[in-house]
Amino acid sequence: MNRLRIAISQRHDPIAGRDENRDALDNRLGQLLWSLGFMPIPLVSGIDSPDAYLSDLKPDGFLLSGGNNLGEAPVRDALEEAALLYATEHHLPVLGICRGMQMINYFQGGQLSSVSEHTAVRHRVTGPFFASPTGREVNSFHNFGITPAGLGRDLEALAWTQDGVIEALKHQQHPWLGIMWHPERDRPVSNDDQTMIKEHFQGSQ
Repeated sequence: MNRLRIAISQRHDPIAGRDENRDALDNRLGQLLWSLGFMPIPLVSGIDSPDAYLSDLKPDGFLLSGGNNLGEAPVRDALEEAALLYATEHHLPVLGICRGMQMINYFQGGQLSSVSEHTAVRHRVTGPFFASPTGREVNSFHNFGITPAGLGRDLEALAWTQDGVIEALKHQQHPWLGIMWHPERDRPVSNDDQTMIKEHFQGSQ
């Protein structure tokens, strides 16, 4: 089976008491991509030439994962910005999950706002992202969010919560999609999310 190669960004953390900075990834994300027929490839942050790194890697798409607030892990921020530049140049699909969606918005000149009651809860989101007008209940694990006033250029909101926080978006020119919930944290992963991920990465090839 010739699997599409999906490069996944990882959270980046200094380890107290050790001379280490670690990249880490919830292995459920890699397991999910593999189960859907893709080749998951975790990205290493801190490489001094991320453009050359990505060019040699030749991914077929990117998944920008959750974890870390924007600005608290500069080497991760730099790698994800390089990934978005590479995706722009090669017209590659990008899926941003939680922080990953926020990075897409930041890259497009958008801003974040502090939000409340969006951490470790489930809530209903509605909008044209969903087939049903009643939307869907999803998980939520974020303290910062995107409001309509903070939406980046060339981005279109696809779903939002009752308090107006944007929960899904897409780029109007590039095959980039962002969602604020974590499909990999649901057991089982919803059929809707599995279909969305497969169609997003396969449909852009």
